Amino acid sequence: MNWQLIRSQHTLDMILALPIEGQLALLDLIEALESDPYAVTEPYGIDDKITRQALFGGGAGLAVLFVNAITQRITVLSLTWTG
Repeated sequence: MNWQLIRSQHTLDMILALPIEGQLALLDLIEALESDPYAVTEPYGIDDKITRQALFGGGAGLAVLFVNAITQRITVLSLTWTG
C-alpha cells in the first residue's frame, strides 16, 4: 500500500510547535505510518478503523489520526508532547 500523510499547513504548524526531540521522534512515526498505519496505531475510542492513535518518542508523544483506507491518506488531528 502507498499511504500518504497529509502535510497541510495546519499539520506543519502542529509539528513545528513540538520541541526538536518531538519532531525527530515524529519523523520515525510518519515513516512507519506511511508503510502501514494499522500496524503502528491503536483505536482511539470505538474501533471504527478510521480514528486512530499512536505513541511516539518513547511514549512522550501522542498523535491522533484520521486514517482513510479508501484514499490511503492519513490526516493528523492532534499532536501532544509531554516530554
